[in-house]
This record gives sequence, C-alpha cells and structure tokens, in this order.
Amino acid sequence: MPAAFDKAAYIQRVMSLRAPESLTHDASLDDDARARVDAAVAAIRKEGYAIVPGFLEPAVLEDLRQRMAPIFEMTGERDASRGGRYSGMQAVHVHNLFAKTDALDQLAIDPRLLHIVEGVLGAQFQLSVATAMCPDPGVDPQGLHQDDGHYPLPRPRPPFIANTLIALDDFSEANGATRLVPGSHLSTDAIDPDAVVTFAEMPAGSLLVFDGALWHAGGGNRTSNRRRRSINLNFNLSWLRQQENQYVGIPRERWLAMPEKLQRLLGFQKVNFLYGSVDYTDPLVYFLENESALS
Repeated sequence: MPAAFDKAAYIQRVMSLRAPESLTHDASLDDDARARVDAAVAAIRKEGYAIVPGFLEPAVLEDLRQRMAPIFEMTGERDASRGGRYSGMQAVHVHNLFAKTDALDQLAIDPRLLHIVEGVLGAQFQLSVATAMCPDPGVDPQGLHQDDGHYPLPRPRPPFIANTLIALDDFSEANGATRLVPGSHLSTDAIDPDAVVTFAEMPAGSLLVFDGALWHAGGGNRTSNRRRRSINLNFNLSWLRQQENQYVGIPRERWLAMPEKLQRLLGFQKVNFLYGSVDYTDPLVYFLENESALS
C-alpha cells in the first residue's frame, strides 16, 4: 500500500458520492427562448425534427464563417462509384473539430441548444462528434439512413441521438438541403430508400435538430457555385459510447483551455453516482488535480 494513502479520506470520497448536476442546471432561458425550445422539442417528438430560424445572430454567423473558413477548406469529395454506403460523388466531412479550432466552444454550450437536446434525450447526454459539412456543387445525394443505426438494439426504443446542423449558408433543395422523412423516427420498419422526403430548407443562421432514428440524408448540390456549409454537433446518451474518441482526439492543452461545461459535455462527466468516475472521484476533478500535480 502506498505510504501516502489516506484511508479516511478515501472512505470520505465514497460517502460524498453524488449524482452529477445536469448540463442545463445553470443555463437559464427567458420566456421567448423557453417557448422556442418547447416548440422545437414538441416538433421533434411528433415529426422527428425541428427547424429553429434565427438561431445565430448575424454577427455571430459572420464570425463563425470567418473562423471556420480554414476548416471548410479541408472538406472535399470522393468518388463512391465503386460501392459502399452511398454512390456517386460524396462529400468528405471534417471531424474532430474541437481539436482543430476553438470557434465552436460557446456554440456547443449555448443554453438553447442544451435545453433542446435535453428535451429530446433527457438530462444525461454528451457530445458524440463535431463535424464540418460542405457538399460542394456536383456532390450527389446520400442514401437515406439513421444516425443511431450503429447501436445494435431493437426498436422501438427511446431516443439515443439528437443530431444538429447549424446552417452557415442558406439551405435549399438545389444546394443540398438535408432530406428528411417526417415521422420515420417512430418506425420499426427497414428504411425505404424511396420514401417521400421533405427538404430542410432554411436561411443561414438556422438550427436543424432531429432524432437520430429519423430517416434522413444529405441532399445533392445541383448548383454551379453555391456551397452549403454547416456545423454538425451530434449528441448521444452519456451511457453510450461516443462516435468519436474525444479523450484521444483532443490535445491536453485544448482540454485545459475549454470552459468547464464544454469539458463535461465532451465526456468528463459522470452518468450517475459512479459510472464515468475515476477512483470514486468526479472525472473532471480527477483530471484537473492530476494536471495540477504534474505542473
């Protein structure tokens, strides 16, 4: 047993175990924002998706466009004609955004966004993956799919994923607006590739949120010169594995520079009294204490 071990302090850790506070516990909303959040959550439950216009103020939208410009230059296309999940020319997205930029730090913890996600998933959720998406002119449509399809549990089931797209350009049918099948999040049938779709047409600055069970797909960009840039923040229940390994993908220096709420949203958060903890200690507290000891 290590000489510095303090049995009494260790027992106290166990005695002081508490369930974590929700990520929205200090994220208050005014009456207008609350009404918009409630309307979005109701629409998602009924139709599987909701569009929130004017989510970004014009100045915030322009700032994000400028700061994310180097990231969107990393996007590209690939020829999927040799088979695979989709066919034709497909957009190549950029993942692991929080390792590449701090431009999204405040966006990811926006109180309105967190309250909508909580309304869909409940109090225990985390950010699964952050992606820059930009189907350029000539990109073909994706095939219909479900974002929660990689969790091999039978349907019907509660929502596992709440997916979001923040539009940095106008979304139109012509430039590849997301295709959606309203109500399909409640289906237990196999995906019908020929299902009737609606297009998530919305002005730049809007927020699209949908249940991960919804049948959906990126649209094809038939324009000659109009990009369709968006930021995809995908959330899942915190007791499920994240799509991207945030702990490995994000450098230590970035973790230490983040707001606490974002650190917790990305994974340094317990699920309940114990799961996600380290040696009976809150994971973020443990991480920061060890960083302090090393410095």
